[in-house]
Amino acid sequence: MTKTKAAFLAAAAALCAGFVYRLAFAQTPVPAVVRKLSGLRIAAELHRQARGNFPGDYAEVLAAGKLEAVPELKLRGRPSCSRVVNYPSLAPRGTGCWGYVADPGSPDFGSVFIDSGGKDPAGRYWTWF
Repeated sequence: MTKTKAAFLAAAAALCAGFVYRLAFAQTPVPAVVRKLSGLRIAAELHRQARGNFPGDYAEVLAAGKLEAVPELKLRGRPSCSRVVNYPSLAPRGTGCWGYVADPGSPDFGSVFIDSGGKDPAGRYWTWF
């Protein structure tokens, strides 16, 4: 095996190991998650104040210019996610993304939450935030 091929294989192995580590163990620090979640909630509230009601789809918040972009969320054991998933109720499905209750008939309509059944490093369920 040539030195170039060995170096390439070593670099590829290191890259794969880094990816596996990030997927399995890395996550957005809890204070940053709470800050980002607060920003998503404030943007939805600003939309409600401007339009008189919460949007039927969180994408309307972005379209209205109340939020520039959905922040990245990285939870342990989940890939990074930068989207808000619309749901009919406050029932997490474990996507590891942000969730939004988009059904006006739901008592939780307009709620933004962390869509995960997992726990943070302190043992609190992500949905408690």
